[in-house]
Amino acid sequence: MQVIVNLVVEVLIQSFWILVFPGIFFITFLALLWEWVDRKIYARLQNRMGPLHTGWRGILQPLMDFLKLLGKEDLTPRKANKRGFAAVPVVMLVLSLLLCMFLPIVDMNPTAAGVQGIISFEGDLILVLFISTLMAFTIILAGYFSSNVFGQTGAARTGMLLISFEIPLILSMVTPALLTGSLRIATIMYTLGTLPTWYALLLSGPIVIFLISLQAELERIPFDVSHAETEIVHGWQVEYSGKKLAMIHMAEGIMLVSGVGLAVTLFLGGPYLLEYIPLPIFQTFGATMAASWLGWIYYTLAFMFKSVIVLLILSNMRTVFARWRIDQIVHAAWRYIVPLSLVWLILIQFVIGGV
Repeated sequence: MQVIVNLVVEVLIQSFWILVFPGIFFITFLALLWEWVDRKIYARLQNRMGPLHTGWRGILQPLMDFLKLLGKEDLTPRKANKRGFAAVPVVMLVLSLLLCMFLPIVDMNPTAAGVQGIISFEGDLILVLFISTLMAFTIILAGYFSSNVFGQTGAARTGMLLISFEIPLILSMVTPALLTGSLRIATIMYTLGTLPTWYALLLSGPIVIFLISLQAELERIPFDVSHAETEIVHGWQVEYSGKKLAMIHMAEGIMLVSGVGLAVTLFLGGPYLLEYIPLPIFQTFGATMAASWLGWIYYTLAFMFKSVIVLLILSNMRTVFARWRIDQIVHAAWRYIVPLSLVWLILIQFVIGGV
């Protein structure tokens, strides 16, 4: 009987982690919150107000936009591949949520060695890279399933964009793994905190490459080549409406959460903040948080604080630059970004070998 009770309790705890916190509900909340923060920053940098009237300072506007799309008419083109057309939004939403399950946000298991994701195992970084590549293929297929000339043109442009920046994105994520000697995201995060301070210089190049590649993977300005309204309307999303478009927009928001979260985890120490200050009082504070339920609040707030900093950088990039042509993007990626990421990876290998 006790075995059954323990099993039921364990299932309930796991379900809470996956469905509520730090799982689907919390990730969806972050996706809506980050969209509001991004829109507010973007607006203020352009001397506008941004979302204002729905909720406190417009904080509920992303949620209202999502609910409004759910109520819109859901149309499917007559010549579209109906099964593929209907499957794309669901696949995008599932893959984006799955990516966030690898983010170490809070310490869910007191017996484990610190904070780790809901899904965590040796080599999970490889699976994250694989899922992100699947997301790119899904986006490309979305335009072709619609059988719309504008959607297919947008998908072709997006395919060229994603292929160009997938390589530097992968190389930049492999760099901290090379420094720490592990392919487990949680282990990379822990080990980076124990390395000498000057190792941060070795990660300065990869994090810049990662943020540029992330901006491209998310199709944000200046890389929104498939969304040129004066040329191809709304790119690969042109035929999607109603519930399908709502799920696509939610998946894009969750992809922003996962991308920003990976930047925080692989380069900025994850949810650890005050522990990196080399003073006994902060070390004691870190040990207390790790052993207390207050650690859930502390780790969550530290993770969100670092995420907002990364989001601020991405929003500034979105504001400062104008849209590039597809030939400019491909040229910059293959001539500068990819060689630079390879050279940096080789440089780090020489430094590690020398040390």
